[in-house]
Amino acid sequence: MALELNKLSGQVDQMGQAIAERFNRHRQLIEQAQAMLAEHAQVSDELRAKIRQAHDVDQSWRGAEPLGERLDERHTPAGAVQPAGAVPSAILIAADGSQIYPDRHAIATYYLLNTGSIVLRQGSGQAPSVKSIPQIFFEDSDLYDETGRLLDPEQINRQRDHLELAALAELAEAERSALGGDIAQTILTLSDGPLLPWMPQRTANDALRQEVGYLAGQFTRLQRARAIPVGFVDRPGSAYVLRTLELAGQNVEQINRQTVRSGKFRLLTDRLLFAGLAPNQRSGMFASTSEINDRFGEQGQRVAFFYANMGHRPGLQNAVIARIEMPVWAARDPSTLDTAQNAIYQDCALNGFPYVLGRAHELAVVGTVERANLEAMLGQAMLRCGITPATSAKAEYKRLMAARRR
Repeated sequence: MALELNKLSGQVDQMGQAIAERFNRHRQLIEQAQAMLAEHAQVSDELRAKIRQAHDVDQSWRGAEPLGERLDERHTPAGAVQPAGAVPSAILIAADGSQIYPDRHAIATYYLLNTGSIVLRQGSGQAPSVKSIPQIFFEDSDLYDETGRLLDPEQINRQRDHLELAALAELAEAERSALGGDIAQTILTLSDGPLLPWMPQRTANDALRQEVGYLAGQFTRLQRARAIPVGFVDRPGSAYVLRTLELAGQNVEQINRQTVRSGKFRLLTDRLLFAGLAPNQRSGMFASTSEINDRFGEQGQRVAFFYANMGHRPGLQNAVIARIEMPVWAARDPSTLDTAQNAIYQDCALNGFPYVLGRAHELAVVGTVERANLEAMLGQAMLRCGITPATSAKAEYKRLMAARRR
């Protein structure tokens, strides 16, 4: 039976009304936040003390440490206005991954990781270089952890992310080598999402140390190749700057565990705060106060971020606010930062999202047809080895019902 939409009409009307009311509440709160941003724009020693206090009273607090002198900074990169037809000359490298998770109802237990990558040499006139690398994992040592439990999606996703970053490092090293070591050419590697990994609070310290060590090691490879790792977060939902802004209006004595968790801006996002950025304009630079960023800092790879409008048409309704992350060592040089921003902005000309990331996703994604063809190949391989492939009764039932609906 299909979804009976007529039974949802009343709920949908209520939802539309609730969305409108929420929009109006948020608009009023953002106006208050923007007024506070103007009032407390100067970064002072007092504000830095408040940030330390918030972190001390609640270790889970995630705010934004300003790396500049003002919270309301705005920057349009040098070279943003170029002659008609001019194209930045950076090399953009992107990688993305997809996966097939283990399925106990399938004909065999395995998982697949597919990494797609693209190298775009802006202004060269050359066609982008693209490829994908699929890998199947089926050995017991691949499938099970040290307790004998099948790997969960979180563990497989982490492995996928490792392959993506390793692919970016290898491609960047190859590009720099092809340039004969010429460091004048800007090379950027783009990842879809933040550079800092999300790690559950239950993660053991050893596992956390290993994860940070691996990722920071890949960033170091990129640094040695004079390539800048960039995390592009589309429609970001974080509120790091807003949390810091709330501290600005409080006395240090008022900052405690309760107040940092119950701020009036807690349901808003920084994206709304910076919605007024002009096309190709960025905010000031910040760094997350998270523990994992501190760990990256210990490896010389602390991550900074800024917000930028990747939209190509003026007007608040046309703004496409992204959060762009990169290691602090890459963000220190204003000229390098401007070059990187211009290159990314140019690549976002189609719809505000980097073309190279969209193309890498296309190369990586494994669709329903591809998965069916893979399992058909696997079934034939099993038959040649004298094993009759069979899915579970549940999987067979679902297949028959799907066939009937078609």
